[in-house]
Amino acid sequence: MLLLTVALSKKFEPDVCTNGQLDWNPIGSAGAFSAFCGILAGFVFSGVVMVIGQQNPAGGDAHASRGLRLLMPSFFGLAVTSYLYSVVTGELVCRRALVEQLFVGGILAANAVVVIAALSWLFLAYGRNSDGEVRFLRGLVLVSAVFAMFMLATSSVSFHNALTDRKAAGWADGMVWGSFAALLVVTVSLWWKPVPSVPAGNAANWPYDILNKRVNLSAWLNLLTSTGLAGFSGFFVGTPYDQVNYPRWQIYTMSEAALIVPALIIISVLWALPRE
Repeated sequence: MLLLTVALSKKFEPDVCTNGQLDWNPIGSAGAFSAFCGILAGFVFSGVVMVIGQQNPAGGDAHASRGLRLLMPSFFGLAVTSYLYSVVTGELVCRRALVEQLFVGGILAANAVVVIAALSWLFLAYGRNSDGEVRFLRGLVLVSAVFAMFMLATSSVSFHNALTDRKAAGWADGMVWGSFAALLVVTVSLWWKPVPSVPAGNAANWPYDILNKRVNLSAWLNLLTSTGLAGFSGFFVGTPYDQVNYPRWQIYTMSEAALIVPALIIISVLWALPRE
């Protein structure tokens, strides 16, 4: 009889975030997010195919190559994001869904900015900069970067407050918003800072030599970071339902990491934006 009582006490009870304890339903919104990411990934793939099939004007091949190097990791990130959001739609454990969507949202936010940054290189590749289009896109990338990081910070604060039943430590909120402020300063500084002066004897392809290296760094960082965030999200999918009461330190660490890690992608692509 004792064994039977213990077994019954551990019976799984579905929790799809509709019990009134949360003011946000990550499971209910995941289907729409999955569709959105899938559509965006489709547009990126179509753009890649179109760029590959188009003949670039003279001198545009290198710019198109840089745009493609930014777009390809974004396609991967958005496609994986669409898949992981669809996984969340089948969740029956609310706390686990919150963790999964936290990391997946980071991939989406970062790659939305990268796609706009890639367009600025494609404008140069096809000679579409006669009226300051690249200058406008640089401003658009900055605005989208600030907005994306603000949403990431909001998501992190909401996450650790949800998992602690609105009893998160005050310093945890301060840590996230302080990190957001610091990242904002770095972002604007790198966007504003001009490229270094022309080195002696290497003026022919300046500043694109150094910007090409920055594009490579941003593309690889995006690919590796998106893969890592997707891996974390996938790892938590397999967490047993009776092991989702995460300790406070782990909740706060995940909350902070979900802001800083995607922000690194955003900062790196701002650093790699073209100049007129």
